[in-house]
Amino acid sequence: MLPIRGAAQRDDNAVLGVEKAVFGRQYMEKMEKLNSEYLYFEEIHHGIINEVGTGLKILDVGCGYGQNGEEMIKRGNTVFGVDILPVAIDKARTRLTYAAVADFSRPENIPEEIKREKFDLVVFSDILEHVYDPMCLIRNAIPLMKENAILLVSVPNIANWLNRLKLFFGHWEYTVSGVMDRTHIRFFTLKSVKQLIQAAGFDVINVSATPYFLRAFGVQVRNLLFPDSRDCQPSAPEALANFPCYKFYQKYIYKPEAAIANLWKSMFAYQLVITARLVKPLPRQ
Repeated sequence: MLPIRGAAQRDDNAVLGVEKAVFGRQYMEKMEKLNSEYLYFEEIHHGIINEVGTGLKILDVGCGYGQNGEEMIKRGNTVFGVDILPVAIDKARTRLTYAAVADFSRPENIPEEIKREKFDLVVFSDILEHVYDPMCLIRNAIPLMKENAILLVSVPNIANWLNRLKLFFGHWEYTVSGVMDRTHIRFFTLKSVKQLIQAAGFDVINVSATPYFLRAFGVQVRNLLFPDSRDCQPSAPEALANFPCYKFYQKYIYKPEAAIANLWKSMFAYQLVITARLVKPLPRQ
């Protein structure tokens, strides 16, 4: 599919017209509906949270429901959030210091309440894969960052063991969420995401991984336990985090899995988490 998120240089109506002609009106109407919904359950991204200190002013780009920002606030931080979907921001406003609907790929749409701030840390948690031009989002964050500020990026690892195995047998199927989320436009390996961040004027100072073992079967489990969310927005986004088996996994299984995944990140990572320091602003062209 060809989502319209972040297409800053495009005439959206013309693009949609071409897509409907190519893919068919019924298919594209379904995709437009999906793009207007927030298809994800609330989950704490432990790979991100583990890299966040205290006493920081943080900008969370693509903050979703604000669950990660809420955890950052519990650590004594101030958190501003933006997301493109109002349904996510409605809930984020109850959790974060400030939250607003904004298309971060368009600098003119960034709220003044954010533009007048300078941030110690900017977070892109599983957002760069959803836009046509990931570099554009990073560039738009640089004027908002303090000198030597930190960039914290998480992207799905397209080169995980399961995808390699599937490709070996000629399979490439999109899913409702996860690494093969049907709204993903860009795909990253460990090498390519590091190259992107370095090209934007940052020094990579740490790389960590979230595990892709039991998580490899996450979509199947989601569809089994929450069939109403198979093709639409979950009716209860907090249901997964409150599910007893999920709580057991996070408490007893996640950490051992993560320790193993970090031994071979490019193979066993679900998400690649990159911590980088701003060293030189990227000139605008």
